[in-house]
Amino acid sequence: MIVKRTGIPLYYQVEAAIRKKIESGVFGLGDKIPSEMELAKEFHVSRITIRKAVENLVQDGLLQKQQGIGTLVTKHLIKDAVNSLESFTEKMARQGRKVSSTLLEVCIQYPSEVIAESLNLGPGEQVLKISRIRNVDGLPLALFTTYVPAYLGIPSDEDFSGSLFEVYAKYGIEPYYSDRSFRAIVADPTVASILQIMEGRAALQMNYLTFDRQGRAIEYAEGIYRGDWYNYEMRFYRNARRNPAGDQ
Repeated sequence: MIVKRTGIPLYYQVEAAIRKKIESGVFGLGDKIPSEMELAKEFHVSRITIRKAVENLVQDGLLQKQQGIGTLVTKHLIKDAVNSLESFTEKMARQGRKVSSTLLEVCIQYPSEVIAESLNLGPGEQVLKISRIRNVDGLPLALFTTYVPAYLGIPSDEDFSGSLFEVYAKYGIEPYYSDRSFRAIVADPTVASILQIMEGRAALQMNYLTFDRQGRAIEYAEGIYRGDWYNYEMRFYRNARRNPAGDQ
């Protein structure tokens, strides 16, 4: 529903409504969305407003204009379940996505105080820093910076083009559980340029601290995702609680 007497721009409300239809499957992959005129009638706004909303979705990679055909849905939102520990590559492959990496930096360095504390490193211990862009279906989805204790023995000249979990397995390292925290951010000029989005657009930052079966911290990572593509899914159960007086 479009509400005209709010501080939210009309084009943004229309954009959100179309995005929701893509997310829910009302507009499926490859479907042609209604024309500007039809959308203007549906939302009771001008065609200029519709055009602005559609252009934003085209820029975000969810829609594509084809000459003589119309505007088609080109992407579905990528889903991620936070209750499972899988590599990024595994998650995307399960959804039929093609994953590639653009390596930005690999080096051995001394960690910041926060990272050293998170990885339980002592004074003078170093980390392997791996910074890369994770591309999905040829477009940048996330910027990952990962820190691994140097004592785990992974060399800086290792092949980091694929899944880090596969690299870990090669060196006998087994991820077992991961603590995560995430928050909404706005894309600064550097992030916007890397992820090919407009500066100031919404992004999702997630921090990971991963442990092996012995409870040893083996990875600290920060991922910044495009907010327009990523959809996190969670399931919560209500614990049965007894009445203090003993009543059920």
